[in-house]
Order: sequence, then C-alpha cells, then structure tokens
Amino acid sequence: MEGYFLVGYVRKKHGFKGDVVVRITADDPSPYQGLDAYFVDERGKALPFFVATQRIVNTEESIVRFDDVDDEASAQAMVGRGLWLPEDLLPKLDDDQFYYHDLAGYRVVNSGVSDEMFVHQVLEYPGQDLFEIDVNGRDQRVLIPVIDAFIDRIDKSARVLYLKAPEELYRL
Repeated sequence: MEGYFLVGYVRKKHGFKGDVVVRITADDPSPYQGLDAYFVDERGKALPFFVATQRIVNTEESIVRFDDVDDEASAQAMVGRGLWLPEDLLPKLDDDQFYYHDLAGYRVVNSGVSDEMFVHQVLEYPGQDLFEIDVNGRDQRVLIPVIDAFIDRIDKSARVLYLKAPEELYRL
C-alpha cells in the first residue's frame, strides 16, 4: 500500500471472544507495540483497526482485541492479515541505511556484471533476506543474499544500489 509499511501480521486467534495474537516483524518491535490502531489492506485501501485491549506477551507478540472483532469467526478472518502503519512513523535513517521497501526500483550496479539490473523487491525469510533482482533480458529473477559483505554502498539520491556480490550469483 502506498504510504504505508508492513509492521507485522495477525499470527493466530486467541480464545473464543475475538482476541488475536499480533506479531511485530520489525528489527526493533518495541516502538510498534502498544499502538492505538493498525491498518489492514482492503483492496489497496488502508482500513483502520482500532485496538480495544492489548496484553504484551513478549518483545514480538501481543494478544490484541480489535474494536468490532468480538467473536471467533471475526478473529479467524483476521488470521494471516498484514498489519500496516503510515510511513511517517518510521524512524529517520543515516545515509548508509535503508528500509527494504524503499529499494524497489533501485538500479543495481555490481562490478563484473554488465547487465542492466533493478531491485524488484527484498524478500524476508527467517534464514536469510534476499534481494530479488530483475535482470534486463531475462525472465527469471536473480536472488542475492542481503549481507553486509555484498553491499558496497547505496546512493539514495540517484536510486542506485552498489553491490559487490560474486559474479557467479548472477548466472542462472
């Protein structure tokens, strides 16, 4: 959703009265717990869900009851839904830092690789995050691990991500 960032999701229902378990997936979840509302993507529009009650379970999870989600069926319908917040709630970053969602569309430059490339998106997996890169002239995207050793620098004003990953990773 334009103007919003994904902060977490509804992991499962809790009990039979509409409570759900909310998991915050941010690197530092503490600023995003205890909020009054989250937004859910409803056909590309941000639909607010207001928090009626919240009990923090651990640093990443809370048991939440949303207004108007007051039975088991309503809670089950929330399971798996992404929770979004307005981008203006994101902390400002240093020049050498970036948010994954900002990289979509950045041009990719890697020495030894002459193809024109662009970041399609960053995939977040439990074991390893990956840059998903479109390579001009190829149908299949290239996956490059997001690790400090492969990131040379980023030029935010020019929207260019400079990588130094081994050339072999770009071959299919």
